[in-house]
Amino acid sequence: MILANGFVHSVRLLLSFWATLTMTAPVAAQAQTDLWTTIQTQPNIVLVGRHMDTGRGVGTRYDPSGQCEGEVMLSAKGRRQAEAMGRVFQAQGVGPERLHVVASAMCRMRDTAMLAFGKATLDPALRESFSGGGTRQNEFLDAAEAWARQHRGNTPLLLLTHHPNIDALTGEQPDFGQVVVTQSDENGGLVVLGVLRVFNPGDF
Repeated sequence: MILANGFVHSVRLLLSFWATLTMTAPVAAQAQTDLWTTIQTQPNIVLVGRHMDTGRGVGTRYDPSGQCEGEVMLSAKGRRQAEAMGRVFQAQGVGPERLHVVASAMCRMRDTAMLAFGKATLDPALRESFSGGGTRQNEFLDAAEAWARQHRGNTPLLLLTHHPNIDALTGEQPDFGQVVVTQSDENGGLVVLGVLRVFNPGDF
């Protein structure tokens, strides 16, 4: 009898879990749709994304010459992911002509931007915040806020930077294929509106 009761309880838990999933999935999908609508229609939108999948190496190495000496580079998977990101933005009506794209000058970020959008303004101040000592994070935050102030208006700003930078700026830790959607104030401060899943990393 105890075993039977335990089995019934387990079944009820599974059914409850399944019901929660079936109710949550449409809500999550609608939230993603709403974020795309926000990007398309609201002013002062700042999108904050990271580079795509990379090979191995020391992530803090930076070659100011742009020749990528010693830098971590995108993997073949990462290059496919970047191209997919561009296709999804285009399909959602937010192609390169409707974006200001500003990227870290590190090569993996430059390549992500170019493969996805075919353009980018490169800013060394947006590079990996651990790449230059204790003052780097403040330098990054100042630069990000300056870009946000400069590009207020109806054309969204896309800042492509690095995982620890995004965490410091937004408090979010996006995976590959995710973009933090924010709205800027007149001082360049950002309010997080949500996290957009552009693609599923498991598809690559």
